[in-house]
Formats: sequence, structure tokens, C-alpha cells
Amino acid sequence: MFISHKSNVILSINESEWQCRRYAKGLDKSDYWAWVETIKDSDGNPDYSGETGYTIVECNDENVQQRLVQLDNYISFKHEGTKYNIKYYATKRDSEIDGVKSHFIGDDTAKDKRILDEEWTRIRQERTRLLGDTDHHALSDQTLSDDMKTYRKSLRDLPSAQSSKTKYSDITWPTKP
Repeated sequence: MFISHKSNVILSINESEWQCRRYAKGLDKSDYWAWVETIKDSDGNPDYSGETGYTIVECNDENVQQRLVQLDNYISFKHEGTKYNIKYYATKRDSEIDGVKSHFIGDDTAKDKRILDEEWTRIRQERTRLLGDTDHHALSDQTLSDDMKTYRKSLRDLPSAQSSKTKYSDITWPTKP
């Protein structure tokens, strides 16, 4: 199993090195193969020596899939791609899960930030939907009531006014007039 990481934070995990490199670089297949063509040496072999920003390692002294199952709450599967809140270390360290030594350790700080970011994405989507529900009142040929102006302003100000909230369910939504 191949792992790409940047400053020990996992970027991708794949069965093949080329796929791991492709995901770490954020390229689709055609762009990846086009890039490989640009780095070939005089013998026609890819020369990866100039790469910076991430490291690729092969991990074959640990059951990676089993470990990922143990750390599943540190992995987010979204349409933008898989996000790992897991750190990889070349030497095994004591794990908090079952007291086993492992190359993979969950990163609680990154996980908490990701969850908070996901909550605020959901909150902003709902705010945008609620603003959209009243857009027809804000057309230039209509006059907004003071209550509607206050409601729409409260929705626009919601992220800054309630930035200390950490969950969608904690948000105090303004009442639509």
C-alpha cells in the first residue's frame, strides 16, 4: 500500500504508487499522464526527483485497511474527495486504539476543524436558501418592509454574529416576518 503525505498528514492511500502520486498532485488521469510525459529522462523513464510538497512511501509492515477501519471517524468521504485527518509516521508509535503500535495516528485537531468547517458549510447553505426565499421581495421595483430588511440583514450577518456556534443545531435562525 502506498501513502502520500505532506508534513506527516496523509493526502492519499492507494494500491499503486502512480495513483497515490496522481491524487497527491490533484490531477485527473489524462492530466497525470500528460505531466509524466514532461518529466521523462533521456531513457524515457519518469524522473520524480524534482517533486516537492509531498512524500510517497510504501507501507507493507502493517495492515493498512484494518487500521483505516479503526480510524474511520478520522476520514471524510465527500464529493470533493476523501479527506484524511490521519498522520503517518515512518516509525510506529503507540496508538490510542487498542494500545497497538502503528504508523497511523488520528489527528483530533484536524478532525475537529473539518467537522466545524462542514457544519458551517451546511449553515451557509441554509442561510443562502432562506435569503433566496425572500429575494423576490428585494427587487428594485418593490419596497421591503423594515421587518423584511431586518430579517435579510440578520441572515447575511449570521456567520459573523454566531461564529462561536459549532453545530447546525446550535444556530438561532431569525424569524421570517
